[in-house]
Amino acid sequence: MGGILSSLNTSYTGLQAHQVMVDVTGNNISNASDEFYSRQRVIAKPEPPLSVQGKNVGRGVEVESIQRVHDEFVFSRYAKAAQDHEFYETEFANLREASAYFPDVDGVGIYNDLEQYFNAWKDLAKNAKDPAQKQVLAKNTEVLTHNIKDTRAKLSTLQQKASQELESTIKEVNNLGAQIAQINQKLKEMEDPKILKQANELRDRRDQLEFHLKELIGGNISKSNLKTNALNDKKTADFDDGYVLNIAQGFNIVDGTIFHPLSIEKKNNSDYLNRIYFRGDDFKNVDITDKLNQGKVGALIGLYNSGYDGTKIGKLQNYINLLDSFAKGLIESSNAIYAQSASHQIESAQLDFENNEAFKDTNYNIKNGTFDLIAYSTDGKEIAKKTIKIDDITTMQDLIKAINANTDDNHDNNATNDFDDYFQAYFDNDAKKFYIQAKEPSKGLYVSLKDNGTNFTGALGLNPFFEGDNAQNIRLHTKYKNDPTYIRPWLAPINGNFDVANMMQQLQYENVDFYDDKFNIEPMKLSEFYQYVSGKIATDTEKSQQTLDTKTSVFEAIKKESLAISQVSIDEEMVNLIKFQGGYAANAKVITTIDKMIDTLLGIKQ
Repeated sequence: MGGILSSLNTSYTGLQAHQVMVDVTGNNISNASDEFYSRQRVIAKPEPPLSVQGKNVGRGVEVESIQRVHDEFVFSRYAKAAQDHEFYETEFANLREASAYFPDVDGVGIYNDLEQYFNAWKDLAKNAKDPAQKQVLAKNTEVLTHNIKDTRAKLSTLQQKASQELESTIKEVNNLGAQIAQINQKLKEMEDPKILKQANELRDRRDQLEFHLKELIGGNISKSNLKTNALNDKKTADFDDGYVLNIAQGFNIVDGTIFHPLSIEKKNNSDYLNRIYFRGDDFKNVDITDKLNQGKVGALIGLYNSGYDGTKIGKLQNYINLLDSFAKGLIESSNAIYAQSASHQIESAQLDFENNEAFKDTNYNIKNGTFDLIAYSTDGKEIAKKTIKIDDITTMQDLIKAINANTDDNHDNNATNDFDDYFQAYFDNDAKKFYIQAKEPSKGLYVSLKDNGTNFTGALGLNPFFEGDNAQNIRLHTKYKNDPTYIRPWLAPINGNFDVANMMQQLQYENVDFYDDKFNIEPMKLSEFYQYVSGKIATDTEKSQQTLDTKTSVFEAIKKESLAISQVSIDEEMVNLIKFQGGYAANAKVITTIDKMIDTLLGIKQ
């Protein structure tokens, strides 16, 4: 039934509704500087009317809900753009640092040290007797090897730093994921879709956590029950429930109110680089490291992953492998030449195969072919020469048997002046070393091994100039480091012979075998391979920077689009504030008028 009191209630609902509108507008203005705050709008509708004398008379206004202006689709694109931007920003920062270890500046870097190393051999060939020139060669060699080792150590340190950064990042991922699961629980408690009761601030907070989590680790988020409201804003699309956060192509770390934390472990890796594990409902840990390829985590893994136990190889590990291949190529090719210099005995580096194992089945780059063993007298005269053949089935036992065989090496039908009469070969199974030693050391005879393409001398490190087998342990042989005058520039042990020095300096113009494993060999000049390594790092860095620039542009564009939808506009809110203030004042005026009408009515009654 209508009446003056009904009119009072009508204006009172208007007063209350505009009060709520003023409150919501004030809240928008207060949070205008918060990027992840979505501006809110009051959704109001007329109260159901009363039927008075056959007419429908309105009963005022009802506040249906307070909704945020948020487009889930645009926000998802914004989070994906941020995820891609973080990936390439992290990658570029590390690659830029790695590229700084390979300077292409005159007088600086490994390339220059390599030139100085070969120049020292060239100078030694000009004056093979000068001990000062041997000192220079030893110094230049140590500078080169030190720079190679130092560069590798810097790459390894950068690799370890990336692994450590991943550790702190995963802790942050777990923290964000746990908070999202807690918010999901609170949303269930605080929201009621039937009466359009929404916890807008909690949803904004969850969006913020979700945004930063995707920056860190990427993944996909699925939600159900999409709701739109054109009365609020034509660009709104918000979700109600059914929250799932999936990473690594199928692992749900947040499933509604349940959170599955990630664990991290480095002891299972030979280089103590972190691996990431997911523990499901069955309490079993699953290694998901290689499946994470998004966000900051994906970038870090893509940088430092070592390839251990069949895992993916990261960019930094690839650079380390290439530098190891460069050092190995330098070591083997130099030693293959230097081993031909005559000495009193031949001794190999420590080997890791059995004496009955075919060379073809080992990890050593020994090729089919022949090499010559030459015995020299004390005055440098060749007194015996034996040719040894290596094929697919040759073992160390076969090799030693062939060297020690009683053959007519000089083809003079004299059984007392052949190579086996002066020297003998054997393999020490305990020390894992191969030796060729004089039968009568007191005679002071010399022996040399001239290789004809087998790489036997370089692969086994016979009488080496360099020690080690990669960029981590490459070094000048201790004997020559302590006393450079022991360096042998000759092929035959006679004064004026500098054939080895000539061959060593000529090496810079010849192709060398570079390989990570002997089934994937790349023949290339030493300088060319180093330029390939440094060029690859520079190219990867430049490519990463270009991609980052593109991703930054996309990120800024989508960010602008997302903020245009949800961000608070102070100008717009001030206009609304004036409008709602006017509505509030008008309804208050109506109430004042009705109050006077009631006073008049009461006066008439009296």
